Amino acid sequence: MSAVEVEKRIDECIKELDRFKALSPDARMAVENLQKLKNEIKSLTKEKAQEWLKMLDELSKRASAYASFIPKTIENVKFIKEWLQKQAA
Repeated sequence: MSAVEVEKRIDECIKELDRFKALSPDARMAVENLQKLKNEIKSLTKEKAQEWLKMLDELSKRASAYASFIPKTIENVKFIKEWLQKQAA
């Protein structure tokens, strides 16, 4: 699991969620947060990794109701969380 792979997964999430931004404030916020996370990936500290884990936990909870509409995002968020857990350890 490299930072490059995580960035690719974040881009896939953003692409899938982007079509819902106009309809959902949650989707808009998720896209904004994922863009911020992508910008911080290469200079991530353990503390920041822990903060991002909390954000992704919240994103996962909110997104679970829409899993059938955003399956790639659900899958990728799990992958990103696993990577962040290793960074936070």
